[in-house]
Amino acid sequence: MANSLRIKVYLSPGARADLQQLNQRALQHPHGKEKALLEAAIVMLHRLNGHRHPTKPLDYNPHFADLSDCDTTYVGVAPYEAPPLRIVSRDIRPSRADEITRREIVAIGARQNSKVYRVAGQRLGRPLGITLAELAAQREPTTDPSRSSQYSVNSFDSPSADESDLLFG
Repeated sequence: MANSLRIKVYLSPGARADLQQLNQRALQHPHGKEKALLEAAIVMLHRLNGHRHPTKPLDYNPHFADLSDCDTTYVGVAPYEAPPLRIVSRDIRPSRADEITRREIVAIGARQNSKVYRVAGQRLGRPLGITLAELAAQREPTTDPSRSSQYSVNSFDSPSADESDLLFG
């Protein structure tokens, strides 16, 4: 196990809602492309869990919120079409060596018009056109210790330690 990177996938509340929307569309069209996309997304989430599946790091783009600490994974069902779905995730490194890296799934959505990236930026509370470094500089802790906890760039609603790896609600 020393050579493998241990990763546990966590679906954020927004990603759970995205998956539920995919499920609703699949239920409305049980023999259509929507069902196949839902199944492909679930398979990909399982692949992202436990080990490093190939993802593409995102770069800073001034037209979007800075997602340079995130990765994207392509999800599709037709071999000759551009994959229509994206999974945006970010790895949260553990504070101790014996802990597992958490892969937070931020958003699951359409690649069309970069919608999934806009949604991911909103969910992470990041303004458009400001780099993570600029954002961190704006959020430097003050001398008031009661205010310093609200300036964590990596804060998110964490599940308890006994929750399962994949939460599909």
